[in-house]
Amino acid sequence: MTAPSVNDQPLDSLGQMSAATFTVVRGAQEADVIRLFGGQPEQARQVTLATFPTDHDIERIAVSRSGSTVVVLEDNGYQGSREEVLRPLSQLGRAASAFWNVNAHSQLSLAEEGLILSSFDMLSPDDIYGTRPDAWRPLLQGISFGTPDWGAGLAALQRATGARLDAAWVAGPHLAVDIVPARRALVPQELVGSPLLQQEPFASYVTDLGPHLLPQMQRYALELAISHAGISDHALVVAALEAKDTPAVARERLRDELTTAYHEGVYEGRRLRITDPVDNLPEWELPSHLAARRAIVLHALAEYLAPDLSHDMGHHDPEYTLTAAMTGEGDDTKRFWLLHRLYKASQPT
Repeated sequence: MTAPSVNDQPLDSLGQMSAATFTVVRGAQEADVIRLFGGQPEQARQVTLATFPTDHDIERIAVSRSGSTVVVLEDNGYQGSREEVLRPLSQLGRAASAFWNVNAHSQLSLAEEGLILSSFDMLSPDDIYGTRPDAWRPLLQGISFGTPDWGAGLAALQRATGARLDAAWVAGPHLAVDIVPARRALVPQELVGSPLLQQEPFASYVTDLGPHLLPQMQRYALELAISHAGISDHALVVAALEAKDTPAVARERLRDELTTAYHEGVYEGRRLRITDPVDNLPEWELPSHLAARRAIVLHALAEYLAPDLSHDMGHHDPEYTLTAAMTGEGDDTKRFWLLHRLYKASQPT
């Protein structure tokens, strides 16, 4: 990182924290920010950063004011980097966050009026997403990214919001507040306005989302993947979809047959790589990829039968197994990835 002129010693020191998220909201009030983070303002207690209490079992934020902005610091937390938090915060005023962790994963985000305008990994600043990907650009003149030294991200927050993370702010008063993480967004920003949300079964899912829908969603995910793989008439597939209420012995036998077919499919995919055409077919349309995709679906069906059987099948969640098979284009894949997001949102927090 090339240190920008605004990057003073406090920023250098703060940027060396091993894992943190800084979130700044312009023109907001502390109480409103605390509520959107999942905390209760009346339970806030005054501390300094030096005495900020940390507890690995409790999500906690430090909240303070810097001029016309509210600054939230999470030591080894990441809630402010999530769109479920940052988008509502940006309804109060321009919001920006800088997140990093011990694995050098990072994210610098800018949001306004309920939308993420621009967001990128600070180690990959050219890979930007959002409704206005270039929104960060005029604010980053003279700031360079590229090494895990996160003071550059904090300098960008100052530019975007007018906050001053200087020595006076570090030494000043802060509020410690315990929070309950916000529930995963029902509809992520990239899916807002999707016509699929008006169609079944999605229209019904979003009106009553919760853990009780997980088995139903799991079954629908399998149906989409089976269609995408073109194996609706496969004898083992038909048997697996009809086997949930059959005796455990029969299901265990069928599960073993599916597992064997899965391994055979993996072998077939590897064999076909040698003879794959060398034209411009997309990777997901190659014969080897199709064989592998079908094998993954068979493995997911084996997991579908496994949860109450005696032998351990590992994760027991076919919906997540299927993500590796749902590549390419088409209605099945569009529906699956919307379902996948709703599936995650339905799980208990």
